[in-house]
Amino acid sequence: MKSISILISILFLSLISTSTLFSQDSLFKGISPAEFEIILLGEQTHGDGAVFDKKLEMIKDLHENHGYNLLVFESGMYDNFKANELYKNQKEEIDIFKQSVGWLYTTTEVFQQLLNYLETHPELKILGFDSQESTLFEEYFLNDFKSLCSKNNIVISNEDYIEIEKTMIVRDFENYAFNKKDSTNLYNNINAVIKKIDQIPKNDIETAVLVQTFKSVFSDLDFGLKSLQKEKIAIQNPRDKQMAENLIFIKDIYPNEKIIGWGASYHFANKLNEFEYTIETENYIKKQITITDSIHGDSHTNTEEEIAQIKEMKYAVPMGQILKEKYGSKLFSLAFTSYEGFYFDFSVEQISPILQPPANSIESDFKNQNIKTALYVLNNIPHQFYSSTLGYIPLSANWENIFDGIFYIEKMYPPKYVIYDNKKTKTVTFKGSSITGSIIDYDTSEPINYADVYYSDLNSSTVSNAKGQFNIPNKKSTNSYLVFSSIGYESDSLSTNSLSKQINIRLKKSKDDIVLNEVVVSAARIELSAEEIIKKARENIEMNYVQTPYNQSFLFKISQINSSDSLAIGEEAVIDTYNKKGINGSNKPESNIFANIKHLRTNTDAYEKSKWQNGIGSLWAVLNRDIILSKTNVLYRNGSYDLKKQKLLNYEGQKVHKIDFINTSPGSYSTGYGYPAPIASSGSIYISTKNYAVLKYEHTIERAEYQTKKSKKWIKQEHNIVQTYKNVHGKYFFNLLEVSTNTDIFSRGHQYLQSTYTINKLVSNDIETSSVKFLNRPLIELKQGYKKQLNDPYWEDKPMDFMIEIPSRNF
Repeated sequence: MKSISILISILFLSLISTSTLFSQDSLFKGISPAEFEIILLGEQTHGDGAVFDKKLEMIKDLHENHGYNLLVFESGMYDNFKANELYKNQKEEIDIFKQSVGWLYTTTEVFQQLLNYLETHPELKILGFDSQESTLFEEYFLNDFKSLCSKNNIVISNEDYIEIEKTMIVRDFENYAFNKKDSTNLYNNINAVIKKIDQIPKNDIETAVLVQTFKSVFSDLDFGLKSLQKEKIAIQNPRDKQMAENLIFIKDIYPNEKIIGWGASYHFANKLNEFEYTIETENYIKKQITITDSIHGDSHTNTEEEIAQIKEMKYAVPMGQILKEKYGSKLFSLAFTSYEGFYFDFSVEQISPILQPPANSIESDFKNQNIKTALYVLNNIPHQFYSSTLGYIPLSANWENIFDGIFYIEKMYPPKYVIYDNKKTKTVTFKGSSITGSIIDYDTSEPINYADVYYSDLNSSTVSNAKGQFNIPNKKSTNSYLVFSSIGYESDSLSTNSLSKQINIRLKKSKDDIVLNEVVVSAARIELSAEEIIKKARENIEMNYVQTPYNQSFLFKISQINSSDSLAIGEEAVIDTYNKKGINGSNKPESNIFANIKHLRTNTDAYEKSKWQNGIGSLWAVLNRDIILSKTNVLYRNGSYDLKKQKLLNYEGQKVHKIDFINTSPGSYSTGYGYPAPIASSGSIYISTKNYAVLKYEHTIERAEYQTKKSKKWIKQEHNIVQTYKNVHGKYFFNLLEVSTNTDIFSRGHQYLQSTYTINKLVSNDIETSSVKFLNRPLIELKQGYKKQLNDPYWEDKPMDFMIEIPSRNF
């Protein structure tokens, strides 16, 4: 048996001749890049640092020496066209491409190097071929599309625009999947729109892109709906078909440009269905699962599902196959592979090792010849062998039918991620000078939660907790007051010259006769409905909230306890933020906010070991619940709610509308919470009668029970949002944003296992609107690479208090 293996290896080595194997004297030695129209550069996973570095070298070579001017990523087609438009018109800096290409790439150092290169080589353009759009699409597409239809006299009803936004932009289509009538109407409506826009003359690139994007995103919506309906779809064939059509579209509108493609090797493959599934492959899958589970710390991976996914490639039609049929020898697809090393595995958010390839693999033969890097041109070699070009799982195939070449890099390493320098931010520490206290009801002595505590002449503020307790830095100044207020109560204040370290405040409830008496302006005065009040609040956003860049610092605290009342996670930080566009509604509010961590402490290393978005790094997700910044709530989607106006309340001497709401069509479009879709949501919004500013917002969301993909456990969740806004020198900023989640966990057989209660509490510390400090760390990368300071003196006089009170269920 051993001799047969050696014979096969010798036979294989004899096939790697000088005409097909090239060392790295030249990146493309052995082929002539100028002869091709398209070169596709694949990658095993999206976490291959050595491949990323090599691709950047190749891109520079192809651009400078072979006339390639289009770099097309596996990212949103519209996203990247829009990024080019904003950058070209000087509305955004080069960093706008960090919002268009996707964080898998843009958080790496090599992507920053690419952007630096683009600034000195503006003739090289970044585009995208994916049907899955992201940030810029959600932010700009609908307005661009409406403008296109208006200019061409295309009439589309407001109801249709709402449905387009809901299903194609916000991707709230789960309910359509299980309602035949609604789904049929949806398809009829969208196909009717496509029929209309197909009549528009495609005289310019922008028009062509908008029409193609609409069709592309509809194909992705169709794919999503059919997936929810459990329709049998091989691998990602619909997505690959659309991505191929998008790349062909790009080539058609830029007929004289050569294209470099950057994406997964799977998508760039040709006849991938010709591989042979073997026991050797299956053993590698099982070994990889064992490694994954050991890193993850849980047996979460379903072996049968993983094996089934590999076997399903027998039915795959990747975009590379469609492109090869169209462009033939004018297209060159290049896969990458390695013998050893590590890569970043996004399935477990950890660095994972590469399993040693089998002896009869291309990787082992390169290793045996002591080759470090090599381009292997697969040119008419009728030989079947193993290669790990797809996810580091060795597959046996005639690879010349799948790729045109394989680039071998002996040792893989994970991408190097951008490290942001917090030291550039000046840190001011207040030590031993805080004021603590409690705020209670004057008559009942019950605590007043979420009461505002702020200085009359400063931007510094805080909010009381569920027990009415507060803590604020002692900032004494001449003729200054510390103010205490809450909706429904009369405000009170204390001179800062007479403050002690511990104070207790009793607030009196406003008298009904003061609250309910209206000032009659004229006999013909018409009282506004709840819908009209909400509309005025929305229309007055630009007047009430700052529309220019500003800084705001926060105390952000995360706590989680389980059903045994033990604290599982406790983490808190002081965070500086920079909002470059001010406060206004967006489908992606985090894209305009940047931040730095000033101080951080934890009671556990649980989040320290996790990916940067977890823990304090999840601030971007919390800000997505902001009533003004995010559009997915009752203020912007009031058509999804039943509204009921309650009696007027008093707040700091002014009258406030309280409007209760119940969601009549709960979903991500109206709540911000996606799959599994919410099944109920309700709450209240408090709006000033004077200027229609939103002062307070409360929302409870119950989500449908769902089963986790890996562990198959059942999860039931309920979310509660509480937010308050305050006036700072004539403009409103939020003072408190608290998002809490009740989670019940059940076994596969629906036996109760445990519950957790998680609270994310964000409290304003300070606001700056004049001397604004620019920060360059994107909010979604807040925790990436951050190293916690040991023995930080900032926390010396601040006890670690992660105690939280679990409220009773609202449903």
